[in-house]
Amino acid sequence: MSMQSGFYAEHLPALVESGEVSMAALDEAVRRVLSVKAAIGLLDDPYRSLDPLREDDTAHLAAHEALARDAGRRSIVLLKNEGDLLPLRREARIALVGPFARDSDNIEGCWTLFGDRSRYVNLEAGLLAALPEGATSLEVVDGCALEAPLDGGIEAAVAAARRAEVVVLALGEPQRYSGEAQSRTRIVLPAAQQALAEAVAATGTPVVVVLRNGRALALEGAVRDAQAILVGWFLGSQTGHALADVLFGDYSPSARLPVSFPHDSGQQPFFYNHPRTGRPETPEMSEFKARWREYPNTALYPFGHGLGYSQIEYGATRVDAAQLDWNGRATVRATVRNAGARATEEVVQLYVHDRVGSRVRPVRELKGFRKILLQAGESREVVFELAAAQLAFTRADGSHGAEPGAFDVWLAPSSTAGVPARFELLAP
Repeated sequence: MSMQSGFYAEHLPALVESGEVSMAALDEAVRRVLSVKAAIGLLDDPYRSLDPLREDDTAHLAAHEALARDAGRRSIVLLKNEGDLLPLRREARIALVGPFARDSDNIEGCWTLFGDRSRYVNLEAGLLAALPEGATSLEVVDGCALEAPLDGGIEAAVAAARRAEVVVLALGEPQRYSGEAQSRTRIVLPAAQQALAEAVAATGTPVVVVLRNGRALALEGAVRDAQAILVGWFLGSQTGHALADVLFGDYSPSARLPVSFPHDSGQQPFFYNHPRTGRPETPEMSEFKARWREYPNTALYPFGHGLGYSQIEYGATRVDAAQLDWNGRATVRATVRNAGARATEEVVQLYVHDRVGSRVRPVRELKGFRKILLQAGESREVVFELAAAQLAFTRADGSHGAEPGAFDVWLAPSSTAGVPARFELLAP
């Protein structure tokens, strides 16, 4: 299919007329596209979207908005929460500061051009809706534009921060920074936003950073050092309500990072499943380590990381049998306990490391995950099964399959946490 270029419409008629492209070849190409459309049901009712009355009647259903809100709050990742600053008290004096406080133009993400923005809920509206009617505890200041300072913006933000008990700092990337042709040499916040963060943090008022972003970011200075950090991504039409649900504790954050946040832009691309090198980083090695000179081979926040509003404890990872038959299944288990005072969802992650292979193997590979709801004080044994097929990789000769040998396995809350157990895959 030609999606954008117009080359088919411009050149195919003449090519077919001249005989350079046969009608049979054109028919076959069209047949392939129509076959796929038929297979996925696009031709079952091809004119269903051309009924204006029905479209008006179903464009905005309450159930859809509730689903969008729930999907949004389930996507928010809590990176940091020093001193249990979150959730916020509704009666607290809150300064909402930053270019994304009132913004409704950058909540969809890239490649979303046709939404009804009149129905979008920005962060200010979401917070106000969550506060008692007539509440005066929220003060909103832009502070700066998305990429440029505002006259008097930092001064107004600093004054608001000094009057507040806590600052919610709404920062991030415009949605046009994401998507195709939007690579960046430094994946940091725009300079105007960083300057705003530094000035607000200097007041000493506790800061909650709420990020709006389409990629992992290299957090710097006052943003990195804020007492609490939420990653909000581009959450869609119910952004404000979803964020308010998490900020005020009506929902305990349960999402986990699908990418690692690096210490510095120069670490990118950073892979959680990077190969194990022949030069490990050990304390006695002062030079010639397989690492950057300025940073260790770690992320600031690793793949799989995410916090909730409770305290989760992991018991030891256990494998039922030390040896796994080639056609058998290994049972891996651990006890996970909610040691906190409120219910929360935990994402238990299964990682494996092949200790020796015919080609170098990653330090860890995610092989499964399970989200479980734990009531306050509840413990649960979480069980996974592993088969040889899940340990396969593309070998040096191009074939695909597992290899006998020793494996490490973790049940852990992130790609860098936990103590492994070990088992051996026996030869067939």
